[in-house]
Amino acid sequence: MTPQTLQGYYMGGHVLSVSTSTQFTVIGPDHPVTAIVGEDTVLPCHLSPRMSAENMEVRWFRSEFTRFVHLYQHGKDEYEQQMPEYHERTELLKAGIMDGNVALRIVNVRPSDEGQYRCFVQDGVFHEEALLELKVEASGSPPQISVEGYQDGGIRMVCQLAGWYPEPEVLWRDRSGQLLSSSTKTKSKDGRGLFEIKISEPPGVSHTPHPLLLLSLPEKSAIWLFLHFVTGPGHPVTAIVGEDTVLPCHLSPRMSAENMEVRWFRSEFTSIVHLYQHGKDQYGNQMPDYRGRTELLKAGITDGDGSLEIFYHRRSDEGQYYCFVQDGSFYEEALLELKVAALGASPLISVTSHQDGGIRVVCQSSGWYPEPKVLWRDLSGQELPSLSEAKSLGDSGLFETENSIIIKERSNQNLSCWIRNTVLNQEKESAVYIAGQLPAKPTSLNHLQQKENKT
Repeated sequence: MTPQTLQGYYMGGHVLSVSTSTQFTVIGPDHPVTAIVGEDTVLPCHLSPRMSAENMEVRWFRSEFTRFVHLYQHGKDEYEQQMPEYHERTELLKAGIMDGNVALRIVNVRPSDEGQYRCFVQDGVFHEEALLELKVEASGSPPQISVEGYQDGGIRMVCQLAGWYPEPEVLWRDRSGQLLSSSTKTKSKDGRGLFEIKISEPPGVSHTPHPLLLLSLPEKSAIWLFLHFVTGPGHPVTAIVGEDTVLPCHLSPRMSAENMEVRWFRSEFTSIVHLYQHGKDQYGNQMPDYRGRTELLKAGITDGDGSLEIFYHRRSDEGQYYCFVQDGSFYEEALLELKVAALGASPLISVTSHQDGGIRVVCQSSGWYPEPKVLWRDLSGQELPSLSEAKSLGDSGLFETENSIIIKERSNQNLSCWIRNTVLNQEKESAVYIAGQLPAKPTSLNHLQQKENKT
């Protein structure tokens, strides 16, 4: 650094010429700048105190002063001796140059851009510089896990990933979190300098259900990959009585199940809901309740999809199902739950008799599952107390309900009977309008006007 200089030549008390260099400090970020491969990034740099750098030299370089990343000199950019790898990839951001901002943009960041940069600024004989660090990262494609043959009586899993930078750490752990040594690991760099890694599962892990893979980058959070060989939905599947639904199930990693055994069963392995074996469906030992009502969806079987469709659902279909897949001596299964629901008929409201100085109004409905919730409401939506309630299972296994209320007021009344299925979150409602005086005879319904509303 050269101190501020000032030289003057006087003649007759007048200054003939003055040469000055302004003193300043060059400031960069106090932490590394992180850039993503393929994207653009800005290396911040500015003068302090703030002043115009329009007529100064601004030089960005790496280890050698003469091999520059970008050079601004004599009021314009100079590219003649620029490092070839930065050709047409740099830009000095001049929007703030009058305010001392000399930040550099690098476009289409590469792994080779990582490292230290110097922001050098010179005004006359005075110069200063700042040192900053650029870190480059790339999160490549998700790990691809595949099966590469049999080994030691089990299958040999291999994980491959590409497009990562810096080199990620890839580890196998067992279900308890214990670190396992990998049998083989190979790594290389592609044309862009990004890492490609192939790591195989440790010997013997294929005999253990659910091996785990841990993937992490330096100074980054780990990514856990749980290798459930057969996976189902993580929540219950809901089916409507009388309609069709699909029970999802697939292999992980994705592989063809065309030549495997896919068995769907309930509580007992031999109580078969559906069986696919030797490349075709087998119906000889299928449970009678499911005959003609199941189909293994083979459109995705080469991609590991073993989903089962059940037609025209019944109340008895509710419960747990096992999706079992076997390939040679290796097998796995997933457990899933099926919930069955039915939305019954709209409530029917009727007047049955005089009772306790009023009239007894009854609400009836059938075809509900599970047991529905029944409420009476007035015109304002306020809940009214019921006189009695009876619920029973009909021959179809669906609920029938009867709920009654006593109306005593001798004025116009608006009532509604509201029935809700709590599984489907759907309801049906019927309303009745009672006009004027209470009827002289309970059988006379001329004063009743009834309407239905389905939500």
